[in-house]
Amino acid sequence: QGASPTLETQRSPAPVDPLPDAAMARLLVVGAALVALAMGPQGAAAVVASRAEAVRKMVAAKNLAASGLPDPTCATGVISVKDGDSPQACCAGYCGECSDYPTCATVRGQNSTFACCKSEVLGRECGKGSPANVCLKQCSESVPPCVMEDGKIFTTPSPSARTAGTDCNEAVANWRKKADAAVNPPAAK
Repeated sequence: QGASPTLETQRSPAPVDPLPDAAMARLLVVGAALVALAMGPQGAAAVVASRAEAVRKMVAAKNLAASGLPDPTCATGVISVKDGDSPQACCAGYCGECSDYPTCATVRGQNSTFACCKSEVLGRECGKGSPANVCLKQCSESVPPCVMEDGKIFTTPSPSARTAGTDCNEAVANWRKKADAAVNPPAAK
């Protein structure tokens, strides 16, 4: 009747779940658009495009990591330029580029030394003297940041290469003709 509540009856509020990936991606793109508008029309398109690409790569890398799949072609990261006989590095997607540029250690105001600096990524390769708890695996086994397969040169696809987008409008028209023929077959002669 007048008893004090026990631990079972006292409940703290339920923890708030973080935003889902899609909501976070939309939030980041909207934020980038607002920054771009503040910069003026000349810089707006470039900022929105680069930010959207970084968000896409970040979400793709997170999904690959969650599913336990590797990224052997560095599709979700940024690949370094081939330099001599050393393997190429695949830096995290948010880095912008994968080289030893002056601010590679502080991308987005965080410590990104071992994610965005090419020489540091290559220096942390597993089996080359780096401790096991911090070494970076080959990209055939992991997601970025990682080390690309040695002895093979990886490049970005040529912008002039044929892709699904080059004949998209023709594919739609062809599909509609086939669908119409399936629904309304020609009369037998």
